Amino acid sequence: MPPKRNHRQKNNKPPISGAGSGAMADCVLPQDIMFNIVTRLPVKSIHRFKAVCKPWCNLFATPKFMKSHHAQLSQNPKNQSLLIYSFFDEKGGNTMSLCKIEPIEEKPIHLDHPYPKHLYESDFVGCCNGLVCLAYPMHLHPMPGQWIELWNPALNLSKSVPFQNFYLRGPTLVSIGFGYDDEKDDFKLVRIVHVMDRKRNQGKKAIKGVQVYSANSNCWVTISVGFQFSVLMTKNQAIVNGNPYWVGKVEEKNVLVMFDVRKMVFKTVPLTGLNLSEGEHAKVPFVDWKGSIAAFICKKNDERVLSLDVWVFDSLGKIWIKNRSFGPMELKVDRIVQCLKNGGILVGDCFKDGKVFVLDADDDEENGVSVKKEIVIDRDVDEGLFQIYGYTESLAYIKGMEKVKAKPKRGNDWGKKIEDFFGFLEGFKHMAN
Repeated sequence: MPPKRNHRQKNNKPPISGAGSGAMADCVLPQDIMFNIVTRLPVKSIHRFKAVCKPWCNLFATPKFMKSHHAQLSQNPKNQSLLIYSFFDEKGGNTMSLCKIEPIEEKPIHLDHPYPKHLYESDFVGCCNGLVCLAYPMHLHPMPGQWIELWNPALNLSKSVPFQNFYLRGPTLVSIGFGYDDEKDDFKLVRIVHVMDRKRNQGKKAIKGVQVYSANSNCWVTISVGFQFSVLMTKNQAIVNGNPYWVGKVEEKNVLVMFDVRKMVFKTVPLTGLNLSEGEHAKVPFVDWKGSIAAFICKKNDERVLSLDVWVFDSLGKIWIKNRSFGPMELKVDRIVQCLKNGGILVGDCFKDGKVFVLDADDDEENGVSVKKEIVIDRDVDEGLFQIYGYTESLAYIKGMEKVKAKPKRGNDWGKKIEDFFGFLEGFKHMAN
């Protein structure tokens, strides 16, 4: 008896090349529709679907799919979240929480994050395309800027960035910047090193060197800078279109210093049009406002916000333009620090009350702002002890990333605190030599 034949009709169509085509070849729906559907799924679902078949696993790892997926999630306000970073808590540790903007009733959830066990503070440099950059603060490490971690909270993966030694003598300020080159699909870090030379510069900071790290090549390169400038903070103040921005000085003039991650050059943005008094430049929040660098100029008292003006820099005209005004608002906040959903969502905080306010800037009220959500931090905090960043999850992956392990909860370990204190003294001693 002859063997039974498989009566399935043969597919005489020629095979379609490409990871996306191979993954979608057996789907009933057209491939472009199926691709559009899959890019709208959350990261956890995509991660589970990798086990369906090898073509799907390959598809989800392509830069095209990851960019399309992140773009789809970024457009949906339901996917907008806040990362709330609190440090020096009552147990001598730091915590990272994730809170989605919607639904309104959702509360923050605790995240396992890759900070070193022997530190209860680290600098939160910023978020870019789904990755978070953490670094040692300058004053807690003998060689500042030597530990940097790139972390994807959605995938619970992180990577410690290898460093290139900078052996410097004298007081040193290291500032870290974080960005993303979408043309090369490459995450980049910038390390600006200043050295204080009291004899030659009368106590002024001078750039000693600038290094740029490429995640694709996994190495640092030293670049030349065409002009002298100084930055005021140990990290960038904003990331716009993948480019980090710092508040700094050029020839004693206050400016924004921007690093172009594509061209690998520094540029400056004048601040004269904002009419800020000396010392205010470092306090003004600079944000990404619909793809442009913007400044929040807020006037308030202890009980209410009198006005909030959004000033946007016109790169063609090289001037600052008032884009929008809000207020007065019957809201007790210390600052307005972030904007999400292309300017439709603003975020403010009140340190003393331990509250974070999510404000809807697209409502129909007379002042243009209403409280959309109120987030209460679980503990009492003082000024400066928590930071807020907008975050949208992504599939971004860097070669060498590893799973973030959950750390045991710390009690009041005074021995460890004393050890950290002496570590601080060692770092201070190194800076003074």
